Amino acid sequence: MTGPAADEDAPLAREVAVATRLARAAGAAIERIRQEGFQAHRKADRSLVTRADLAAEALLREGLSEAFPDDGLLSEETAGLVASASGRTWVVDPLDGTHAYVHGQAGYAVQVGLVDRGEPVLGVVYEPLFSRLYRASRGAGAWLESPDDDAPVPLHVSERRERARMPLVTSTSMDADERAALIRGLGLADAGGSRSVGCKVGYLVRQQADVYVSEHPVHLWDSLAPLVVLLEAGGAMSLADGTPLAYDLSPEGRLHPGPFVASNGTDHEALCDEVRTLLRW
Repeated sequence: MTGPAADEDAPLAREVAVATRLARAAGAAIERIRQEGFQAHRKADRSLVTRADLAAEALLREGLSEAFPDDGLLSEETAGLVASASGRTWVVDPLDGTHAYVHGQAGYAVQVGLVDRGEPVLGVVYEPLFSRLYRASRGAGAWLESPDDDAPVPLHVSERRERARMPLVTSTSMDADERAALIRGLGLADAGGSRSVGCKVGYLVRQQADVYVSEHPVHLWDSLAPLVVLLEAGGAMSLADGTPLAYDLSPEGRLHPGPFVASNGTDHEALCDEVRTLLRW
């Protein structure tokens, strides 16, 4: 599938094409393993990992290293940084939302992002369960490829401003009472929940939600690709204190230091202030 953002003259066109192809291939491997059956194991940090995570990571790592040998690479499953000779580093989460995947639920995705000298410049998020792919690069907009459309569809967040008409999406892991307090305190509608950061940002860029609040810190491989998609679709994302998300690839900088807020941007600063108060952060 091709489209305006995949035009060879667009910024990072080759990178977008390669990342898209590899994300789809990784997603196909994930779905094949889901059909075959698998066992889940706990990593040292108690998070889940399956052979689907590892197979997808191997495919992404090999494909990106072959296509862009001078670029660095950082992946969730190994957390080892391959040094960059170009100033660029690929940051991948081969299976964001492993918990949902393990439990046979929707809400997992392959995420491929690119950082150029600390600046997020490219993001691809692929939901293999629905064959739904979001792709974006700086200056080229955000696009959706899905079986429902004959060609890529440009994405843009909604322009809703009335809180009662702005749905909130959160992680399904959020405490039910805390979630209810957020909805009530912010005066928002309820869009439900999902496990993957990329899937939740998908709600925003498809205009099914207008606000996403994470009550806990996330790693940069969780946020990078979704961030680029959201920004190119006209949205906003920051820590709850309004600080932009930073992409420091050092071991100490790989966890964003606090809750964050993503929105359609119409009332972002006020939302951050209120979220910070409600979460007591």
